[in-house]
Amino acid sequence: MNNSNRKHAILSGVSLIIMAVAAGYSFGYVHSSLFLPDNPEVSLSNVQNSTFLFATEVIGWVIILMTDLLVSWSLYKFFAPVDRKISAFTGVVRGVYSIILAFAIFHLIAVWPLSFAADPDSLAIFITAFENYWSFGLIIFGIHLIGLGYLSLKSKTVPKWMGYLLYIAGVSYTMIHGAKAFTPEAEHVIGIAEMILGAPMAIAELGFAVWLIWKGGKASMTQPPISTEIKPFQSTLIHN
Repeated sequence: MNNSNRKHAILSGVSLIIMAVAAGYSFGYVHSSLFLPDNPEVSLSNVQNSTFLFATEVIGWVIILMTDLLVSWSLYKFFAPVDRKISAFTGVVRGVYSIILAFAIFHLIAVWPLSFAADPDSLAIFITAFENYWSFGLIIFGIHLIGLGYLSLKSKTVPKWMGYLLYIAGVSYTMIHGAKAFTPEAEHVIGIAEMILGAPMAIAELGFAVWLIWKGGKASMTQPPISTEIKPFQSTLIHN
């Protein structure tokens, strides 16, 4: 077993799990509760009445950003023995996504002073900017997953079904969020696609994280074990 590769696998897997939990809390729970589409007045009131809850959302996004950077580096190291150039490319792509995410988080942090200024219109502008930048970043994130799918299929240790699932998730992210960015009028169709593809997208990321923690970086089972059987000495008798 390559101990270094095993450590990179565990670091990636644990970081992905932390990221998923933080995203589920920050976006799935807090953001969806506080900010209502097309209702900036109520959104402003929610932030003013739940300042601590909003602060925890921001902290959650910062945790997501930090773990994202860890995953970029650790997955590059994990897949480098498979294909160093493609692994570096996927790491850089995820790094670009992280930069876009940081820019989105900046707009979310800017909401805080606006809540004291009681300016619902400006608040709506910054929240919309946060969501749009993050969604645009997920187009890049999808390309990263496609790269991971390629590396997984090329690897001798990652299950092939995992590689195909990462391919599907990557294409889904890129298509859905690309449609949101360039054809927002097709909101209804995008929503249906998101519902259909949401399961494989989530399963791919979480399943990959679990596999990394469970088996990532362990010795390949394809190598034949070293035989410890002691064969009896065989002598040849030569008769004249």
